[in-house]
Amino acid sequence: MDTTYQWIDMEQIGVEGRGWEDRESPYDRLPLHAKEKICAFSQAVWDLSHSSTGMCITFRTDSTEIRVRRELALPQLNEYNFNSCAFSGFDLYGETAKGTWRWIGTTPYSDSENSEYALAVNMAPGYRKYRIYLPLRNQLLKAEIGLLKGAKFEAIQPRPLSESVVFYGSSIVHGAYVSHAGLSHPSRLGRALDRPVINLGFSGMAKMETGMAEVLGELACSLYVIDALPNMYPALVRQNAVPFLKRLRELRPMTPILLMEEPDRANDWVYPNLRKHTQRNRAELRKAYRQLIAEGMNDLYYLRGCGLTGTDGENSVDGIHPCDGAVEQMYRKILPAIRKIFRK
Repeated sequence: MDTTYQWIDMEQIGVEGRGWEDRESPYDRLPLHAKEKICAFSQAVWDLSHSSTGMCITFRTDSTEIRVRRELALPQLNEYNFNSCAFSGFDLYGETAKGTWRWIGTTPYSDSENSEYALAVNMAPGYRKYRIYLPLRNQLLKAEIGLLKGAKFEAIQPRPLSESVVFYGSSIVHGAYVSHAGLSHPSRLGRALDRPVINLGFSGMAKMETGMAEVLGELACSLYVIDALPNMYPALVRQNAVPFLKRLRELRPMTPILLMEEPDRANDWVYPNLRKHTQRNRAELRKAYRQLIAEGMNDLYYLRGCGLTGTDGENSVDGIHPCDGAVEQMYRKILPAIRKIFRK
């Protein structure tokens, strides 16, 4: 029996980033009571909801070592657009003396297959506040943190749902191609805004169905960020956007909604059809936005996609999903837009 560490279940600490209490699996992002409704328009969305994307735990300790012990549902540790550190890994941040969050460590590639490993060892002494982000894609069944035996520990409970920013969108929201879990732009924005985040990114499957608006409308949050355009095409935007937004506004009449355009494709300068597709998608979303504003919809905001991930083309490995540098570009454009909404 190992007497070096004390192990604490993450559920006991309190998991932030879950909008509902009823779940089919411990770290699900969508509620069990909505399963039939969701599966009626997309079984894939329900399957993707089993990932712990955007969830985190926060605590204080003076332990100079922090470990993770976990059980994952899938033996597959990565896929073509999620490396193992993001797909199945945990990400450790610490709060500095100035109150800012700084990265400390993530699941080591060499230990990706292990059920137990260190996120940090031999840290400088100090009683600090830490945050651990959970895996972006793998289904997490159980997770514990390990601290040195005798170390002080204080669990910090999740912040109220009413303070949360809810992101609904494509694989870009889900975190595709970021190098570690805490670097997805919703989590990056959450740290800067000092607000909890609920990440409802569904790779390839964000299509603004009215049924999804009804599920989102159950969340009494502070802001919705709708970023589904990369998974859609012009006719689908024309068909779905207005009914989706009207239903969401009906359910949450006072909650601001920020609509986001998709970013430019990094290589669309040699693929004119890609550029044309992006332009048509954006045009349809702008039509929907203008129609709703003309009809009197309140607290509806819009963020254009041109230059969202930079303008030099050095921002993606497949043309659309942002690399870490492009995530930073997105963060720098989205953050002031959200802050402006909260100041109103």
